Amino acid sequence: MIAKLSLDKIVQMIGSTPEQSVFDWKRTFTPPRDDAAKGEFVKDVMAVANGTAFTRLPGFVLYGVNADSPDPFVGVAERWDDNEAQALVRGALDPVPDFLYYEVLAGDDRVVGVVHIEPKGGFFIVTRDLGRLREGQCLLRQGSTTRGVRRADLIKLYLTPGYGYAEQLLQQYGAAAAMTNAQTARLQQLDRMQQQLVRHMYASVGLPPPF
Repeated sequence: MIAKLSLDKIVQMIGSTPEQSVFDWKRTFTPPRDDAAKGEFVKDVMAVANGTAFTRLPGFVLYGVNADSPDPFVGVAERWDDNEAQALVRGALDPVPDFLYYEVLAGDDRVVGVVHIEPKGGFFIVTRDLGRLREGQCLLRQGSTTRGVRRADLIKLYLTPGYGYAEQLLQQYGAAAAMTNAQTARLQQLDRMQQQLVRHMYASVGLPPPF
């Protein structure tokens, strides 16, 4: 279950975390009603979710925040519901990121919108045209900008030690091979014990062993 950020944690994050692959903030936010706005929200979620494939850490998009201001809380223009956010993303990305949209009171009737994404692995890809997004697109945050996923990103994700996918497969096959080897060794040990027992029985009655 995703644990919601407190306002104090948001203040700390804004003050100490620059925009990066798993952290983004937006000064303004209105619940997306048309395709252009819906596509922009899906892009925000996808780009940060794809960043979590590398960091293996949660990702965040904060709405209604201006980190460059002494008072960083602008507030969202209108309240929104997680059910709508989930339905929108579910219909536009494959696989579906493990995320939660929630809102945190920031004082003076201001509300900060939070997209909180848990790492799930792999890359998330657009499944249909939506606003400026196109089917098959896969976007990733780099610093404070968003760009398409490149061949080097795929190589890094699947082949670099520590990022998990090829490594996990090798570990799984290695564990299976180790189990097979252990079972084989145990059967060989039992076979040797059985042969020793047969030899002992034959010797006890004065007969030569059969093998």
